[in-house]
Amino acid sequence: MQRLLTKYGLVSHIACVVLFPLLFIAQSRALNLVPLLWLSLIALELMVLLPSVRRGETLADARQHLWPALAWDPLLYLGLALVGVLLTQWANSGCELIYLTDADVWQFSKPALAWAPFSVETSAALSYVSVFSACVVVALTLRVAVSKESKRLLLQWLAGVSGCVAFYCVYQACQGVEPYAGKALVPGATTMGTFYGFWLLLGMGGFVDALARRQRGIEPLFLFGIVGNLLGMIYFASALALCCYGVLTLFLFVYGLIYLGPYVAKSVQLKLFLLSSTLVACVALLLIFVFPGNPVVSKIKAALPLTAYWDALIAIKKIKAAAALGIWQEHPWTGVGADGFRHFAGLTAVGKDWRAVKTDPASAYNDSLQFLCEFGVLGAGLLLSAIITMLVPLCYRMRIAFKEGTHDENAGRFFLLRVSPIVLTGVLAMLVCFLESWIANPFRSYSLLLSWTCVMVVLPAFLPARSLAAAKG
Repeated sequence: MQRLLTKYGLVSHIACVVLFPLLFIAQSRALNLVPLLWLSLIALELMVLLPSVRRGETLADARQHLWPALAWDPLLYLGLALVGVLLTQWANSGCELIYLTDADVWQFSKPALAWAPFSVETSAALSYVSVFSACVVVALTLRVAVSKESKRLLLQWLAGVSGCVAFYCVYQACQGVEPYAGKALVPGATTMGTFYGFWLLLGMGGFVDALARRQRGIEPLFLFGIVGNLLGMIYFASALALCCYGVLTLFLFVYGLIYLGPYVAKSVQLKLFLLSSTLVACVALLLIFVFPGNPVVSKIKAALPLTAYWDALIAIKKIKAAAALGIWQEHPWTGVGADGFRHFAGLTAVGKDWRAVKTDPASAYNDSLQFLCEFGVLGAGLLLSAIITMLVPLCYRMRIAFKEGTHDENAGRFFLLRVSPIVLTGVLAMLVCFLESWIANPFRSYSLLLSWTCVMVVLPAFLPARSLAAAKG
């Protein structure tokens, strides 16, 4: 029993933490996230009680290794500081919109502590506390208390559950149920399709990795992790995201067949090729002939001609970016708090600019600017420092993998064929989300934010920790 708990207990709970925001994935605002905070606190307790046990050590040994690793991890202190800023915003929240008759202007009342971080809405501030606390807990737990095999299992679970939710959302959208039908037709800046596209890429990488390791029972991973997320991405992604993830899916399909060359028989490669080709053909036939009026066709038609679509998007983005910069310049150090862009944009953008902003008032069409205007230099600096801290192990180990060869079936192959497919797909998924965040707001989706954090922390485990020369020495 203890072996099962140490192997599956903590990682199962981490999966619950990451997947909890999926309950609100179709909602424009998720303000009831207090249970996520409690789940995160329980995860901290499980991290101490049930860390992963390495080969040849006891549970007591694993607990002893945990404390020094946690104490020396800079992410612990950056995370505590960031959560402290958000807690201050929550405690100093509750501003009201008031009208000044002598100046003939609307403005928000001053918070209790004018010099401290603040927020307009108490519920939104508490949601930010819950979400970013969960991100910190997930990152710390995966860095110091979870083994490589448990991390691989976590990624497979997350991709599979994401596909299950995608099947449900697509079915609801096909039935015309709101808000699913509306989200499919007009994705918005924070689109569900990006989340499904993210896990589609990870699902493909996890499936190829499982085939290469001859893992049994991987059929559900193909059905849900690939097919389910593919349908969700196609149905709910914006036109640009649809094209981007479509190209990457085709690239990874070819990459997977080449990568599997030394690991599986030619017959298995042929079966995988025929199955995947049949799947793509069926999806295309359904969209074109069976359901010709589906949202996918409507979104593609709306994006044509592409130059006009892109020019309109950039015009709105410039207006929103100017509004976000205007808000930040008035509150440069502390920002305007959780979801503050929604409230302050109307005071900054006027006339024609306001008409462009109010179509999606909560989104600045640039996550970096939105975090800056809502967190200020203080919060955004801490957030950026935490992200760099999580990226350092990945970059360091990627450098080792690039310089060093391998002694397995991949010896002598091209670099992208030497690293694990989980690493390649994870880096691609993270990079696409980051690039999209400059023209949209994918990270305002709490599900994607937690998933992105989880993947960023997990990927170094699938790369060499030391060079061969250092290992021999």
